[in-house]
Amino acid sequence: MKAYDLIQVLWVEDDPKVIETYPSEAEISAGLQLVDYRCWDDAKAALENDYDRWSAIILDAKCKQHRESADNAVKFLGEALKDIAKIGVERRRIIPWYVLTAGAESEVSDSITDDRMLWDADWTNDKKKNHYSKNEDRRILFERIKIHAQKSSRIQIQEQYRDIYKQLVQLNTDVCEDILTILAAIHFPNIHPDFNPKYFYNPLRKALECVFRSMQKAYIIPDVFFTNGLVNLNQCFMFVIGKEAVKLGYKHGGGGITPRHIQDMMSLIINLGNTNSHSIDSSHPTELNDEEIQNYDNQMQSIGGNSKLLIFSIALQFCEILQWMNSFIKSHPDLEENRKKWVKLDKIDSAPEEIDDDNNIGTVEIHNGIYHIGEEYLLNGKTIEQRGWLGKKVKILGKDINKTPSAKQYPFFAYKIEPIE
Repeated sequence: MKAYDLIQVLWVEDDPKVIETYPSEAEISAGLQLVDYRCWDDAKAALENDYDRWSAIILDAKCKQHRESADNAVKFLGEALKDIAKIGVERRRIIPWYVLTAGAESEVSDSITDDRMLWDADWTNDKKKNHYSKNEDRRILFERIKIHAQKSSRIQIQEQYRDIYKQLVQLNTDVCEDILTILAAIHFPNIHPDFNPKYFYNPLRKALECVFRSMQKAYIIPDVFFTNGLVNLNQCFMFVIGKEAVKLGYKHGGGGITPRHIQDMMSLIINLGNTNSHSIDSSHPTELNDEEIQNYDNQMQSIGGNSKLLIFSIALQFCEILQWMNSFIKSHPDLEENRKKWVKLDKIDSAPEEIDDDNNIGTVEIHNGIYHIGEEYLLNGKTIEQRGWLGKKVKILGKDINKTPSAKQYPFFAYKIEPIE
């Protein structure tokens, strides 16, 4: 593909005066090169013969379909937009298109399809129109094309993952942005050479918090798991997988709701993220303080968590979790029936328990002078210091109910652990 200094725009326009003046405006204001074609037949041929060249398409609404035909907005736009959609599917890349017209809105609006909402929804929602006016909007359009061209990989991802994109938008805008960034790095590595996976482990953990918030709204998880704007992530996890959420005193009466593969995916996200990081609410995640950043860096080094392949796989797994959650909520619409599944725990047996579970693995951390694993397990600080296990990945082999008042936020004491080589 030939390299161009300016952003290449395929432009269908047959007014000589417009063709004479608009290109210089577009180049000076936004770095665009408008390449004009007088009818759709010629433009379509250029689109098919050199598809990778074009970053955008501008259609004059009242143009010709064939060289010898008369201007007909309805027929021209209908055929052009149908061809653009078909070619985009064949080439597996969407080129954003825009309608620029001097005519009345009633002449063109009904012929403009909703495909453009993928990249231009904000314009329609703000201006309440689906086209641009030559007299009022053309320079705004040129600037928007420049911005959209710079975000081209994101538009392609939104189209390729259309179903999950809609679900991400509904879940949380920050989560949507993070997941799309990761997906764009998967599919367009050359456009994202500076992608650093370590910055996305915590956002994915917070994304899982948003999943649990949605389940709270559906009365699947009790409100007590969400206090002071915080999500008790580990206790939510214990509840949905059917185990006793001892710290909060509940279990799910149906023996858990998550399939095994969803459990494993959730567990991976929880264990790889920084356990001291929480989202205050569903739209404003908190920033990490210096101590949390240091703990997080130690944790990532101990597990080798700078792998792009690892973060790529986790992002895709989160998409699977999100789809499962939405399907489950949709199939359980009765809030009162959901609430009936909340079972209050009786007094917990405090007998020590030997553990034989290959999934019971975590990283040794310290917070406010207390050594722990995740949000569930208190550790013997003296033993950790003597053996140099801070930041190490360990397997929990034995646990007991935590009876230490100064660290009562951890429901269990891990009395037996061993490092993982």
